Amino acid sequence: MSNPTKPSSPSNSRQASANNPSQSISQGGTQGSADSFTNSRSAIAPSKPNEKQGLYKSLALHAVVAMVLLISVSFSPDPLPSLPSNAPTIEATFIDAQAIADKKRVEAQAQAQARAEEAEKQRQAAAAAEQKRQQALANKRAREKREAEAAEVKRQKELERLAAQKEKERKAREAKAKEDAIKKRKEAAEQAEMERIMQEQLAQERAAQQQRRQKQVLTEVERYTALIQQTIKRNLYSDDSFDGKVCRLNIRLATTGFVTSIRVLDGNDALCRAAESAVRRADKLPVSDAPDVYEQLKDITLKVEL
Repeated sequence: MSNPTKPSSPSNSRQASANNPSQSISQGGTQGSADSFTNSRSAIAPSKPNEKQGLYKSLALHAVVAMVLLISVSFSPDPLPSLPSNAPTIEATFIDAQAIADKKRVEAQAQAQARAEEAEKQRQAAAAAEQKRQQALANKRAREKREAEAAEVKRQKELERLAAQKEKERKAREAKAKEDAIKKRKEAAEQAEMERIMQEQLAQERAAQQQRRQKQVLTEVERYTALIQQTIKRNLYSDDSFDGKVCRLNIRLATTGFVTSIRVLDGNDALCRAAESAVRRADKLPVSDAPDVYEQLKDITLKVEL
């Protein structure tokens, strides 16, 4: 009669494991599978409707694997060795293939989700970078537009300033030109008035001089005329018949006093012939060296009378 099986202590378990390494390995593997199954079950999230078909296939596969294991254990040709009465009881734990598949699926989903999240982060980062680039480009264009508008405003103001300056300069030139023209006209009028006054003075002076000279010339002409008459009378033969008679002669003289021509104008014929002979006898008559006096004497008309 066999003794009831007592719970094995840790020391017995370690001893049994040392005596039978295969049991220890089997027990460790089974316990690890159980732990994996427990952890997998705790990590499995409720499956979605589109995953039911895969779950059913996995369960069917696990059932077939379990049946094969049972059959291989029942029909094993070698009898199992008898364990000592004090050997610890080994609790067999089947490996749940479904848990492994679910764990892998969960891990795959986690990886996919991580990849999706990473891709989303990258997409968001790229979108943010693109948005930032677009914003920077918009800011740059806005800044360039503002700068261009400011430059255009500045250019327009500069053009207006230059136009105003040119207009001011033009008005200043016109005012100066007008002032200069007025000044020139005034100066010209003053100069003309001065010249007129001077001309009048000169004319008055010339007139006075001419009057004085004319008086002098007349005096000289009268003097030389008297001298010529005296010369003619001196060369004229006296005759009592010439008393009270008159003869008018036209005599032309050279600058030296040489008689170039004699022409009887009117009077007593005898006296005129005697007077003509007296002029020719003299050959030269008194004449002035002054040109203006000579002009009055070069073609002179004399009246000869006794």
